[in-house]
Amino acid sequence: MRHAVCVIGFGDHAYVLQKTINILDNKNIDFFVHWDARYKIPRLHSKLSEISYVKDRIPVKWGAQGQIQATLKLLKLVHKHSFYDYVHLISCNDVPLMTSNYFIDYFTNEVYLGFNDHFSNDELKKRLGFYYPLNMDFKKHGITTKIEKLGNIIFKINRVKYYPEIRFKKGPQWFSIKSKYVSEILNFNNSIFMHGYCADELFVQTILGRFEAQEPKNDNDNFQAARYIDWNRGTPYVFTSKDVDELRSKVNTQFAFARKVSDPSIVDAIFR
Repeated sequence: MRHAVCVIGFGDHAYVLQKTINILDNKNIDFFVHWDARYKIPRLHSKLSEISYVKDRIPVKWGAQGQIQATLKLLKLVHKHSFYDYVHLISCNDVPLMTSNYFIDYFTNEVYLGFNDHFSNDELKKRLGFYYPLNMDFKKHGITTKIEKLGNIIFKINRVKYYPEIRFKKGPQWFSIKSKYVSEILNFNNSIFMHGYCADELFVQTILGRFEAQEPKNDNDNFQAARYIDWNRGTPYVFTSKDVDELRSKVNTQFAFARKVSDPSIVDAIFR
């Protein structure tokens, strides 16, 4: 099996990502990196894996359309190659929970994509129905976001009514899918997801929504996506050195990656 790991990265350094590459370094695993245009591209290295970079980089802000645009740029770069079996999307703060050989052989399903059952029409309207003109970090501009929502309510904006044929679905942004579905994502009319609010969590789930019934029967949509993420202790929780035993117990099980980690020494400790 050949794997393409797509990375959405940001920041002044990529220490955690380099540790991820070190663990998964293998001739059958390559990395494709989009690094936020507001930062200098980090120097990453490997012995066996190929590392490619998106050249036409953009700023990627929390909850804004840049998350989707960066994903599309990565998928377009991967799509130029025809020899990958699976494509994975991670962030630079995700770390592997599989050794490279286990990772290569583990995946057999068509998709590893999380679906959230608790998605109301009211939430859909606020996320995609409303139009958010500014490409901003919603988390940092709470007041502006409220003003934009109020404007949408006043002018009765509801963009989703123009797409009655689409059944919108929600889940975590991070996924693992067979590469044959990349072209379907790229060829979809993705304009509906632009200028939304946290629409990155509706993007791939909507396009590949037919796989919802095939996912494992589990209320944890991150488990469906083969990701180990803790939303009970944080938003999400950032694993620390005291969690090494917990993370180590998940190695070479059903979780491909853990999120989030900011301390690169944790990766060494997990696989020591």
